[in-house]
Amino acid sequence: MYPNYRISVEVIVWHDDKVLLTKRAEHCKVAPNVWNVPAGKIKYDEVPVQGLFREAKEELNLDVELIEELFVRNLKSKSGDEDIYRVVFTYLVKPKNNDISLLTLNDEHSEFAWVTKEDLNDCKYETLHDDIRHILVTKVFM
Repeated sequence: MYPNYRISVEVIVWHDDKVLLTKRAEHCKVAPNVWNVPAGKIKYDEVPVQGLFREAKEELNLDVELIEELFVRNLKSKSGDEDIYRVVFTYLVKPKNNDISLLTLNDEHSEFAWVTKEDLNDCKYETLHDDIRHILVTKVFM
C-alpha cells in the first residue's frame, strides 16, 4: 500500500543561538531549491539516532553531539511524480566541541545560512516546510 515508505531523520544544528538551514540543490529529485534542515533516510542496519550522526557527517562534514530528540511525525510528500511516505525523527544537535570550522556542504545542497527566529520571517526562507518552521519556533527558539 505504501511502496515508498522510509524512516528519515532531520538534523537541527544549534550554534551561537542560531540554527543551520540548508538549501537543496537544483538537481535533487526531492525538494529541489527548497530551504530545510539537513535530513536523510535511515539505512536498514541503523536506528534513527545512528543515522543522524551519519547524515550530519555526510551532508555537512560535521561531528555533532545530541542535545535531544524534538519530534517524531508522519510525513506524506512527493519525489517527482511519486508519493513518498516517511516517519521522521527530528533531532537537535550541536557541533562537537563547538567546532564548525570544517563545515562543508555535500552536493545535495547549494547553500547554507545560520538563522535566528526573526530570520525565519525573511521571504528568502518561504520554502521552509511548515512542520520544520513550527518545530523551530516552538521547540528550539523559545
